[in-house]
Amino acid sequence: MPTRRQVLGATGAALAGTALVDTAAAQPGTDLTDWFAKTSNATEVVDRRGQDTVTVTVGSAANGGDWGFGPAAVRVDPGATVRWEWNGKGGAHNVVATDGAFESKLTQEEGHSFEWTPESAGVTKYYCAPHKAMGMRGAVVAGGQPVTVAKATPTPAAAGSGGSGDGGGDDSEGPPARTFDGWLAETDNYDDVVDARGQDEVTVEVGAEGNGGPFAFEPAAVHVSPGTTVVWEWVGPKEYDVQDPDLGLASETLASSGYAYAVEFGSDGLSKYTCSKYGDRGMRGVVLVGDGPVSELTTQGAAGAGGVGALIAASLGWLYRFNDGAATTTDPEGVQRG
Repeated sequence: MPTRRQVLGATGAALAGTALVDTAAAQPGTDLTDWFAKTSNATEVVDRRGQDTVTVTVGSAANGGDWGFGPAAVRVDPGATVRWEWNGKGGAHNVVATDGAFESKLTQEEGHSFEWTPESAGVTKYYCAPHKAMGMRGAVVAGGQPVTVAKATPTPAAAGSGGSGDGGGDDSEGPPARTFDGWLAETDNYDDVVDARGQDEVTVEVGAEGNGGPFAFEPAAVHVSPGTTVVWEWVGPKEYDVQDPDLGLASETLASSGYAYAVEFGSDGLSKYTCSKYGDRGMRGVVLVGDGPVSELTTQGAAGAGGVGALIAASLGWLYRFNDGAATTTDPEGVQRG
């Protein structure tokens, strides 16, 4: 059975992404303000020195859902073991060090654990690849050097997300969130556009809490760069789908936690999509690509030259590829079924 990394890698898109390198040397006054700017539970460095093993929960309540590490910033002794434990909430998570020192597998399995030991003093930043843009970030501080963290601030408005005539607002709070001509006006989990530009891949949870139950896309609106693959991952208990009739995007309608549907957006534009079953409750979403549309994103704009050639849907170990409207199915053993 192919992993999701293998599935998306077959089309040039890796789900978990590539770890970046950035471990700070042991220096006085390490500033993590920018790193934790979007992380709602990073309000202090929790001191766990004196413990041989320090536990960090993966899937803690934070950042508008179960998308946090608890604690987000923890201080340990060099040589202590840091143990991340999954609680099974918030969809599939992983733990990726920005310096490449460690990377766990991507999983939603409750009780799964992963360990790493800092051998010397320093600050190591890490994140969950699918939920990094939402603020699911952490830091291990080995030793006693001072570290500054900051309370979360509102997600900066993506280009074109504010000042669109949707309402007023004083300068201290910034411009109101754009509703995209009212498309997200009744979507109660929508606060602003999540800026994920520069990322090769972005995950949107399907069936997250919102709109009176598990009836939300999270984040509801995301700003990506051309060439980004957006992966919708089913996390809720109901039957859901992803539909944008204007672009011809249409996933299967099904209840299957862990199911994934992905689209690579190849040029500037806008996708306003919905769940056909719960859109009237507010289960709607937006993908803003690059500088946005001149008018509306076309089918060619959704996948670049060659039409809708980057649509992928993976469920229960099966890979469904849609290339120019022709679908083929590949099972884990590689047997083609047309």
